[in-house]
Amino acid sequence: MTSPVPVYMGHSPSAQNPEWQTLKAHVDGVTARLTHHVRYLNVPGVTVYARLTGLLHDLGKYRLDFQHHRLGWNPEAGRPQEYAEKAVPHSDAGAKFMQGLLEMDRETASELPFVIANHHGRLRDVDALSARLGESDPAEVDALVDLAVQDCPELGELLQAELPDLPLEGTERAFLIRLLLGALVDADRLDTEEHGSPDKAALRKAHEAEQDEMGTLLARLEAQQARFAAQDARDPQPINALRREMYTQALEAASLPPGFFRLTLPTGGGKTLTSLAFGLGHAQTHGLRRVIYAVPFTTIIDQTARVFRSVLEREGEFKVLEHHSNLEVRERPEGQEKQTSAPDLATENWDAPVVVTTTVRLFQETLFGTRTAQLRRLHNVSGSVIVLDEAQSLPAHLLTPTLDALSFLVRYAGCSVVLCTATQPALDERLGFPALRGVRDLVPGAARYFDALRRVEYEFRIAEPTPWPALADELGTHAQVLCIVNTRQHAHDLYALLGDDPAAHPDEHFHLSTNMPPAHRGRELATIRERLSAGLPCRVVSTQLIEAGIDVDFPRVYRAFGPLEAIVQAAGRCNREGKLDSGQVVVFLPEDHKLPRGDYQVRERLALTVVEEGENLHDPNIFTSYFHQVYRHVKSAPEIEIQEPGRTVRIPFQTAHERLDFERVAQAYRMIADDTVPVVVRGYESEKVNRLLATIRDSRSKGERLEAWRRLQQYTVNIYAHQAKALSSFLTPVPELVERARRLEVEPPVIYQWPTTALYHDKLGLVAGFSDDAFTSF
Repeated sequence: MTSPVPVYMGHSPSAQNPEWQTLKAHVDGVTARLTHHVRYLNVPGVTVYARLTGLLHDLGKYRLDFQHHRLGWNPEAGRPQEYAEKAVPHSDAGAKFMQGLLEMDRETASELPFVIANHHGRLRDVDALSARLGESDPAEVDALVDLAVQDCPELGELLQAELPDLPLEGTERAFLIRLLLGALVDADRLDTEEHGSPDKAALRKAHEAEQDEMGTLLARLEAQQARFAAQDARDPQPINALRREMYTQALEAASLPPGFFRLTLPTGGGKTLTSLAFGLGHAQTHGLRRVIYAVPFTTIIDQTARVFRSVLEREGEFKVLEHHSNLEVRERPEGQEKQTSAPDLATENWDAPVVVTTTVRLFQETLFGTRTAQLRRLHNVSGSVIVLDEAQSLPAHLLTPTLDALSFLVRYAGCSVVLCTATQPALDERLGFPALRGVRDLVPGAARYFDALRRVEYEFRIAEPTPWPALADELGTHAQVLCIVNTRQHAHDLYALLGDDPAAHPDEHFHLSTNMPPAHRGRELATIRERLSAGLPCRVVSTQLIEAGIDVDFPRVYRAFGPLEAIVQAAGRCNREGKLDSGQVVVFLPEDHKLPRGDYQVRERLALTVVEEGENLHDPNIFTSYFHQVYRHVKSAPEIEIQEPGRTVRIPFQTAHERLDFERVAQAYRMIADDTVPVVVRGYESEKVNRLLATIRDSRSKGERLEAWRRLQQYTVNIYAHQAKALSSFLTPVPELVERARRLEVEPPVIYQWPTTALYHDKLGLVAGFSDDAFTSF
């Protein structure tokens, strides 16, 4: 009598699915998804390695300890059985096997050990990987492979065939590792979700992209443009004719081969919808699957996503994903996660036709991040048109690795990239950026449009500082005026001097800063637009949040001195629709003038030179020499410290990246100087905030929770991590999130609440109500 063949399980039953999932079924499902995820990669041999990764990623689950103590399953008996629960790692085994198979060392490291070993937790440096795999027993791993081959004959066939060499070298290998890891993580979790949470899988399938999604969305945009043209025909405006001309040129360029593109349009030229049209048309022409629209400021994500939704979505549809908040639930470490259900994520994996996000999300987290929750999005970046709005805001000190990442996406991941701005930076091969060799302009001869759309005159008052009281008095003499300053504290102080006495100035004075959550800023902006349109008095003091992408039209704008591109962007809020012969932009030097050191300070100093030399700010060509100087004075990549025996040395960023020092690279690639922490403002529209938090805490529907997370972003303010630490006795955890995390047996997310006992000013937003340097340094 022969012994029964052992049956190994991948997942135990869940609340929604009473059935066990065999390990073979899970491995086959992950392998099929992973193969699909890498379909846009133009890397010879990658499909073979994707299948090997899928088949080997859970090799450690063939350990009896895992079957017994993690799943409560007896393979020999083919039935569940009671065992004491304990943590058992499983992602090391497949990585150890591939390490031996491909003879991995620092110089000839294979991609697969990184991918398999790190698909739970985060991506580690090469040294950490070697140390971890050194603890695995090769003989035990070989025995596990024998079991896996019996279960999955395809694995044996792949191992007997000659494996192709992956041809990528240097940083290209590093990006490929990240992309394969993210693709594996997503495939693993999607398969787990389908087994353990069928309702979540069904919700996800309901929003899958259609076969001709890009063509459908482009047709909707074209229909809207046709309606605009018909309306304009009844009352023709010269500016609208110019916008249609630029739009048409960009759309006609959609048939050009994929690669790098530039879109340089004057402020008010309609670059948001023009770039979207090119993206959709280019994707449709070349079989790409989505448009990713990345902006530098969270303040314009809401407006951009709202514009896109109004054009692209119909009632009940989900076409536009906006992703910019840091509201994420921490994942459980390997060996402690519950295998009976999918991770309860608060963010999407970017599987949407149009994604609106920040450059921080795209670069710092997705392309250079190490957490699996971040990397999970990366494979969905492949096969996309990436539009970088306000490209002049890309940090100069990170340009080399940033363009390196974009070059990988264009060359190997089926992407096209559009650098989009009204003040195009001089990014091309001549300035030491070989990735941009042959970059193409979507609207050639942009200078002609800048001249035709010239709508303002500049006045510079930078010989000596302007006192705040004098400036406030001057602002008060104008019925409609906008003043943009460099810091939140300056905005606070100037608004206070301007006066907010409702009896003297009923609804005439406004303050905008990131001390106000998006919902509050949106309400104020709506009122501002209404008053401007009606010709009513409207005086606004704002930080820089208003000067990029916010559609307002003032006859007179004041701008505290800063970088050249910031001055020109501010001018785009003046006489935007060309209703006046000319608007007036006053650039002043404020008292207590302080700017962040580094990139921003260099740009301001160079702007001073441009202004003193009397250059024409209406000529887009002045930015070529300006940015040339910026890139000469700012290193385009940071150095990275590494520890050697008895000393600390600094090596080039690219060298560390080529060495696969993933963690050090991630720490060095910082688009913002300090991490930020979201703070939920419970004092603004308190009832709405309470309902959203209750939904996140209590709802069993992932769709409802995700929608609540998305809407909660409207009631959060981001503060720097060091400020949150200094205010730790004042800020408190969000009790609803703490309760939900405790129920899920996870760490609560790092999110605080601004207590209702603290002052929330209807005009200024967060006001601490006490003296604290950490707070007033906002």
